[in-house]
Amino acid sequence: MSFKKVFSSLTLKVFLGFWIIALSAMFITRWISIQFIEFDRVSAITPTQQQQIDKISSRVEGLSKRSNINIINLINEKDRRMPKEVWLKSRANNKIFTNSRYARPDVFEAIAKQKFTQAVVTNIRGYELIGPIQITQRRQQFNLFIGKLHRPKDIAGFLHGMPIWLRVFTMIFVTGGLIWLLSWYLIRPLKKLTQASHRFGGGDLTVRLPEFNQRNDEIGNLGQAFNDMAEHLESSIGAQQRLLGDVSHELRSPLTRLQLALSLANKVENKPEELTKYFDRFKIEINRLDEMIAQALQLSRIENQLQQINLQQMCLTDLVEQLIIDIELPLKQKQISLNFKCDKRYHITADVNQLTSAIENIINNAIRYSPESSIIEVVLTAKANLIILTISDQGRGVPINQLEQIFTPFYRTAQARDRVSGGTGLGLAIASKAILAHHGKIYAQAATANEDYPGLKVTIELPYPSI
Repeated sequence: MSFKKVFSSLTLKVFLGFWIIALSAMFITRWISIQFIEFDRVSAITPTQQQQIDKISSRVEGLSKRSNINIINLINEKDRRMPKEVWLKSRANNKIFTNSRYARPDVFEAIAKQKFTQAVVTNIRGYELIGPIQITQRRQQFNLFIGKLHRPKDIAGFLHGMPIWLRVFTMIFVTGGLIWLLSWYLIRPLKKLTQASHRFGGGDLTVRLPEFNQRNDEIGNLGQAFNDMAEHLESSIGAQQRLLGDVSHELRSPLTRLQLALSLANKVENKPEELTKYFDRFKIEINRLDEMIAQALQLSRIENQLQQINLQQMCLTDLVEQLIIDIELPLKQKQISLNFKCDKRYHITADVNQLTSAIENIINNAIRYSPESSIIEVVLTAKANLIILTISDQGRGVPINQLEQIFTPFYRTAQARDRVSGGTGLGLAIASKAILAHHGKIYAQAATANEDYPGLKVTIELPYPSI
């Protein structure tokens, strides 16, 4: 998949759009909230809190005197006799010492910046700091603070205690996951609609999206419109196919009677020579009409799925070789050389009759439109999970903008080769339907770069080794 196609994906556009908006909103909200939080971090100390810090400061000073141990050592060694969550800031060098279990960087920063001479309460995102109160120990002066973790921990405090890279990663991961789920939810029905459209365009006229009937939003309306369109098209195409079959079937009876009458007229003796020429012309046109009706009936059966596909093991190489033997006469009449290239015997599972009809129609088409003394190339090979058959002629070819349309029933190009040849316009359509019934693919392209006689190359791709 190309980068251009990836970045033009509606899913990616919706995802990135939502994600950028979400991240921008979070950053802006965070910045604004911090501005207000900075003003609300410090509050006046309550009498109870004043008593608490006075009691702890007296206890710390008394413990240091009784044990005759430097107070800093007691804190650094986390002596159990020392009260918990005690912070000391040296007034001489501003060094900070603590026995706190929650010695977070933001608390150190808050104490280092503390300029109050009287005790206050400082809230540092989930951590409550009370102080300072001055104490003296061995002629050293300290500012004493006591801390307390808020219960329960607030989310802001928890996040602020995380490393900056982890906070950024968590925010990106959470917002990205939520926005991706939202994008997927919005785009999923559109993908289903796209898949249904491809199936419908591929010939599956029965495909519908019943789940869209339960939706009342714009996407639901789109799915319901698709269902209505598919219903009308299936009905219209079905009626057209039935009409083709019915008309072709009804024409067989008068055509049979006409053939019988012509046969009887040919048996009449002493006919004028001029009348004999007319009878010969009648015979040619009746045979041509008989061929067209037979092909129309065959196409109608395939389109209406009246002709059941009968899969069996077969050798595709043998089938092509036998078809080449069968067409030796028309090849000799136009002095056309047919080269068949095949590197091995290919065995597949297929309907022999349908596949024979498809390949025969394509080869006959190549013979019909090839000039005399030209060459037809037939190549049978395999690639990946496909078996590929190509049939190339050296005729006048088909305009590029009409290459897909030549597989449409009764389609005739504007070039004179169709009118001169007298083709029915059904051979390639029958071949296309037969190949699609085998879950294969058929397409046409110019065989060479010659401007006057580019030729036509028809390619058949079938699943390999089995259908």
